[in-house]
Amino acid sequence: MLSEENQTKKRLLIIDDDPDIRQLLKRNLEKQGYQVSIASDGFIGFEMFKSESLDMVIADVNMPGLNGFEFCQKAIQYNEFIPIMIMTANDDYESVNEAYENGATDFITKPINLAKLKYRIKYSLRAFETSATLAQSERQLISAQKLAKLGAWVYDADERQFHCSDVVSDIFCISQSKILSHQDLIKCIDKKDVDRISSYLDESVFEKRPNKFEYSIHSCDGENKQIRQIIDIEKGKGLNEGKIFGIFQDITDLRSAEQKVRTLSLYDNVTGLPNRQLFKRLLRKTIVSAKRHNKSFALLDINLDKFMRVNTTLGHDVGDNLLIAASERLKLNLRDSDLIEEEGEFNSDNGVLAHFGGDDFIILLNHIDSADSAAKVATRINKAFEESFNVSGHEIHLTASIGIGVFPDDNSEAEALMNKASAALHNAKETGRNCYRFYTDTMNTLSFQRLSMETALRKALERDEFVLFYQPKIGLLDGKIKGVEALIRWQHPEMGLVPPNDFIPLAESTRLIVPMTDWVLSESCRQLKQWDESEFHLNSIAINLTPVSLLEQNINEHFQKEIKQYGINASRLDFEITESVFMQEFDVIVPILDELKAMGASISIDDFGTGYSSLSYLKRLPISQLKIDRSFIRDLMTDKDDEIIVNAVISMAHNLGFEVIAEGVEDEQQLRYLRKHHCDVVQGYYYSRPLNAEEFYNWAKEYESKICLIEREMNTKIAL
Repeated sequence: MLSEENQTKKRLLIIDDDPDIRQLLKRNLEKQGYQVSIASDGFIGFEMFKSESLDMVIADVNMPGLNGFEFCQKAIQYNEFIPIMIMTANDDYESVNEAYENGATDFITKPINLAKLKYRIKYSLRAFETSATLAQSERQLISAQKLAKLGAWVYDADERQFHCSDVVSDIFCISQSKILSHQDLIKCIDKKDVDRISSYLDESVFEKRPNKFEYSIHSCDGENKQIRQIIDIEKGKGLNEGKIFGIFQDITDLRSAEQKVRTLSLYDNVTGLPNRQLFKRLLRKTIVSAKRHNKSFALLDINLDKFMRVNTTLGHDVGDNLLIAASERLKLNLRDSDLIEEEGEFNSDNGVLAHFGGDDFIILLNHIDSADSAAKVATRINKAFEESFNVSGHEIHLTASIGIGVFPDDNSEAEALMNKASAALHNAKETGRNCYRFYTDTMNTLSFQRLSMETALRKALERDEFVLFYQPKIGLLDGKIKGVEALIRWQHPEMGLVPPNDFIPLAESTRLIVPMTDWVLSESCRQLKQWDESEFHLNSIAINLTPVSLLEQNINEHFQKEIKQYGINASRLDFEITESVFMQEFDVIVPILDELKAMGASISIDDFGTGYSSLSYLKRLPISQLKIDRSFIRDLMTDKDDEIIVNAVISMAHNLGFEVIAEGVEDEQQLRYLRKHHCDVVQGYYYSRPLNAEEFYNWAKEYESKICLIEREMNTKIAL
C-alpha cells in the first residue's frame, strides 16, 4: 500500500469542462494529501500532461475541443505508463468501452461517489507503481503481483530461454515446471484471439516498440479468464536479439464489474425488466426488421392507476414489491406468441416487456395480425388487474390504463410511435381509467395542446404567475365576515387571467397540483400574517384539496411547517374536500384528515350532495362543515326538489353537529330563504365575487363599516 508520506507526493491532474466538478474533486483530493492540478479542456490538459511530472490523470469523456477519448490517444503515445481514469455518465457503458480502447486504465461514473473515487485512485496508483518498478525489485514485484493478479515473463532471444513468475502459472493454471516457452501459454488463448495476438507480438518485435492488448483464455481448471498483456522490447538489439518483457494481468473481476454496470444501465433495478434505454434500442431494431419483412407490431403504453398513493400511504418498499407483482402479472397474461424473453438479451424479432420507472410499463407486441390482436391483449391485462394484489400483508386494488400505437399505421419511427402510444394512454386516463384506447389523429392535436399547456404551467410555477383570489363567507346570524375561500388563478403574461377550469384538471393529471397546493397553503398563511399586521383580523381561510394533492404529498407535514413559519394558529385554516374523494379513497384519506384535525385545522365537505356518498360515512369523518353545492341554490326558489334537498341537508347537518355553508348565493330571495331555514353561512356573488388581496381588503373594510353602522342604528332603536 502507499504510505501517507508517499501519497502526499502524488500529483494528480483533473480535466473537466465543468468548473464545479473540477473544484469539488480538487478540494476533496487535496484533503486526502494529493497535489492536484486542474485543466478546463483536453488541449490544456495535454500540455500540462507533457510539461508536469504527473502520477495520474482523471479526465471527463465529453469536453469541447479535445475530448476524453482523443486525450487518451495522445497521452498514451507520449507516456503510456501514467494511469488515466475516465469520468462518464452512469448509463454510458459504450463510452466506457471506447475509453478502454483508447488507452484509459479505469473509469468512474457520474455523479461521482467520492469515497469510491478515493479507493479507485489508490488502486490505480498502486498498480502502475508496481509496473514501473518491475525491473528494480523482484521481491516487491512478486508481492504486488499476488495482490493485483499481475504476472511477469521474460524471453531471452539470445539464449532462447523463457522465464515467468509464479503468478503467471496461477493465472493460466499451469504448473511452473510445464511452462517451457510462450507457446505453452498461447495454447490457452481462445482460438478467435490467437491470430490477433500473434500479429501484435510480431508487430512489437519487428518495430521494437511496446504494445498492450487483451484477450480471453481457457485455463486448465475450466475457467474462462480475461487477460490484459503489456510487452516491451529491449532497445538497441537486432530483430531476433535481446529480451522481450511481458506483464500479464487477470482482469476477469474488472470485466465482471463492467458487465454489472452494463446490466444496471440497461435493466430496471426493481423489476429486472429492460429499461427505457434498452427498450428504445430494441424498438429500433424491431422497426428495421418489420420494414424489411413488411410486418406489423403494436406498442402498449401501460400506467398503473393511482399507484402513487401506495408509496405515499404504505411506503416505497411496499410500492417496489407491488411493481414486481404487477410486472409478474403482466408477464403471465402475455401468451408465448405475444412475448418471448431470452436469457441475457432480447431478440428484436420477439416482443419486449419493459419498465420505464415509477408506474410506467410498455410492451412491444410483435407479430400481430391486426389491431384487434393488440386490443385482445389489452383486454386480458385489464381483466387480470381486477384481482387484488396481496403485497407485504396489504390487500391492494390496482387498475391499469393502456394506450396503443400500431406500426406502421400510426408511425414508422421509434420516438414518434412511442409518443402516439403515450397520447392514447393520456386519453385512456382522461376517459375514466382502467381501459385501453387506440391512437387517433385527434389525440395528437389534443396531446400537443396539452403538452404546450403543461409546459406553460411548469413555467408559471417557476415565474410565480399564480395569484390568490378571495371570496368572503358571511354569517347569517350577525352578517359578519366569517372567513374567505382562497381560489387560485393563473395570471398568464399573454392570455391574461386563466379560469381554473382551464388548468386545474391538467394540473391534477400531471401532478403539478402538488406544488401548486403547497404554494396556495404557503401564500394563504403569508397573507393572513400580512392582514394581521395591518390590524385586519380574518377568522379563517379555506383551501381546496384535490385527490392528487391530498394523496400524493405530505400535506400534514407541509401544513405544520407553514403555520409555524408564519406564526398562524392552525384553527384559522379550513381544508375543503369534495365528497367524491371520500367515496374513492375513504380508508386512505380519513387518517390523513384525522391528523390535520388533531393539529387544529377544520375540515369541510365541498359540493355536498353531488357525490352520492353514503350518509353513514359522515359520522366517521373528522369534519366541521358541509357546503351545499351551488347547483341546489341556483334554482332554490323555483325548484321544489332543490328546496327539499336544501332543507334536508341543513336539518341533517345540524343534528350531526355540523355547520352549514351555502355557496352560489346570488339574490335577496335566496338569502332570506336560507336565513329563515337556519343556514349558518353563505357565500356568493350577492355579497362579492372573488377578489384579489388588495381588492378584498378594501371591500372588507367598507363592508365592516356598514355592519358597524347598522349595529349602531339597531342599538339606538333598542335604547329608544
